[in-house]
Amino acid sequence: MHYRAHGLLIASDVRLPLPLAPAGPPDLVLFRAENREVPHERPRGERLAEVGRPDHTIFYTLARHEDVVLRYPGLCDFVGDAGFAEIAIHLHPGADEGLLPVLIAGALMAMHLMLRNELVLHASAVQTGDAAVAFVGKSGMGKSTLATALCALGHALVSDDLLRVDKSLMVYPGATETRLRPNARALAGEDGYETADGRLATRPADLVAGPLPLAACVIPRPSRDVTEVRTRRLGPVEALLRLSGYPRVLGWTDPTTKASAFQSLADLVERVPVLEADVPWGPPFAPDSLDSLVSAVAEECGARTA
Repeated sequence: MHYRAHGLLIASDVRLPLPLAPAGPPDLVLFRAENREVPHERPRGERLAEVGRPDHTIFYTLARHEDVVLRYPGLCDFVGDAGFAEIAIHLHPGADEGLLPVLIAGALMAMHLMLRNELVLHASAVQTGDAAVAFVGKSGMGKSTLATALCALGHALVSDDLLRVDKSLMVYPGATETRLRPNARALAGEDGYETADGRLATRPADLVAGPLPLAACVIPRPSRDVTEVRTRRLGPVEALLRLSGYPRVLGWTDPTTKASAFQSLADLVERVPVLEADVPWGPPFAPDSLDSLVSAVAEECGARTA
């Protein structure tokens, strides 16, 4: 199967929640290799990223030697070439292969883009007018919930949970579905289904077909104590500090890619409005609150988001 996502052509024999595309020379190749034991030890080589658990075991680790290995102990190894562009997938015996699409479309794709020195945001984005608005934040801040709710009002989905921003500040279609926490079940609709990691996936009616200019980044502050949408535009320094606190890949340590990402983010906040938004929380959402949010962003960004 071939997919076009984040501006890349991807060939994969694992079905992914990404836009299908005609075959062509791929930028990224993923293929199932033999199942094998995936140990809890780190792969050899330079550690690029790692996240541990409270019990001091490894959740995932990314290491570079002659090859690049992304390891989820007891689950799977993704073993790639030096550019992490041709990747063999080794599933641990008895592990849930339903987790592979979640990991590939999320963390693995983000790591691949970062190793290409692309800027990736921990964001869900929708089309508003002739541009895109990105909701940026850590897990649990309502990015996917807001994107799903706005799609239900007629906005098209750009991507969920991972957004590539190029140097001209264009963003690219990514995920074809949003993944919601169980408390947002009301937004999933009848066609929603539970993913292997316990989220609820739903495919919006409209998907963006090509890249769009990024009009704004919005940091949501969901609250059940506010009754109307309130927005505040952040200055460049505060915006840079806030966005830097929401990396898509946690535990990244490689200094070269960290420096590249920081410089790209500094350029973004100088050229794109970054807003903090207090949002009366749902679902269900207060009447007109989502329209008020879109209008408030449009006032900051001009007619492109109207």
